[in-house]
Amino acid sequence: MRIAIVSIPYKPTPPRGYGGIERVVYELVEELVRRGHDVTLFATPGSYCSGRTVEVPDYDPSKAPSGITGGMSWISEEPLYRSMKEYLSDNPVDVIHDWSFENTFVRRHPETFPFLISTCIPPPPDYERVNLVAASRAHSRLFDPPVPYVHYGINLGSYPFSPNKPEPIIHIAKIAPYKGQHIAVLAAFLARKPLTVAGNVESTRYFNWVMKPLFRLIPSVKYIGEIPGTAQFLKGACALVQTPRWFDVLPLVIIESLACGTPVIAFEQGGISEQIIDGVNGYLCHCFADLVRAMKNVNKLNPCACREVAEKRFHVRRMAEEYEALYARVIKGEKWFARSVNFRNSLS
Repeated sequence: MRIAIVSIPYKPTPPRGYGGIERVVYELVEELVRRGHDVTLFATPGSYCSGRTVEVPDYDPSKAPSGITGGMSWISEEPLYRSMKEYLSDNPVDVIHDWSFENTFVRRHPETFPFLISTCIPPPPDYERVNLVAASRAHSRLFDPPVPYVHYGINLGSYPFSPNKPEPIIHIAKIAPYKGQHIAVLAAFLARKPLTVAGNVESTRYFNWVMKPLFRLIPSVKYIGEIPGTAQFLKGACALVQTPRWFDVLPLVIIESLACGTPVIAFEQGGISEQIIDGVNGYLCHCFADLVRAMKNVNKLNPCACREVAEKRFHVRRMAEEYEALYARVIKGEKWFARSVNFRNSLS
């Protein structure tokens, strides 16, 4: 198949540092190329892949927001639209797989090429799309009718497995209130467990007024800033902790942690329950007391079981196979329509 893959125009694909969805897109492109497909990637300057890359001008990844967190975080996707229109007019494809937020080309020209739209965030009110694909079963149910979903996959060979976990618990996420780092810090303090916090600062107010004072008050917590990649930090960590205060559709870092054999402690938000088997490869928590208890008992979990779950559920081959099946459906002319349903995007 000739496939056009459209990445998010915020960070390079693959990313350097933060950029979970850009990393998922890159993993998918590479696997599709390995499977013999002719793939063209549309992405920001500095992007690359084993297929063909069209770098979209007018984007500066160094100045882009870290992601979509509110109205002020959106950037125009008109440059992306213009690049796609110009390139595809001379280079037709069998299917477009669009991971962008606005999906401008396929919405303006829905009959030009068969297409899929993958979404990686909870939908805003009155969100409507055709041929939408969610990232998890829970995510799928935020639409009426529920849409197909494909769990993310990674190249497991890029993530070293280690049964030895001598390093502290680690929290990896953007530093922002909806990621809840302060909850993890307080839980680690009460559990008497050292904690490493990693991530780029998205909310300076939250970092300066909440996190910095906690770092000063609790010496067993260490902040190391944004990291270039996760594997080297996850490999030796005794656990990954995730404390989302929003509907986290399917955190990639959880999959990366399991690939390294590192168990995960997390609030049961969004699609997280589709990643963690409670008591096997991690602990699902419903309140703060659960989090403290899980940190105290994390050594009871077997790293080998974590890796086994990653191999069975989250290999990039499985992700590519499921998307190939969806490509075939839309190429044959199948369409499905979905609209977002109301939900409460916070932790109760």
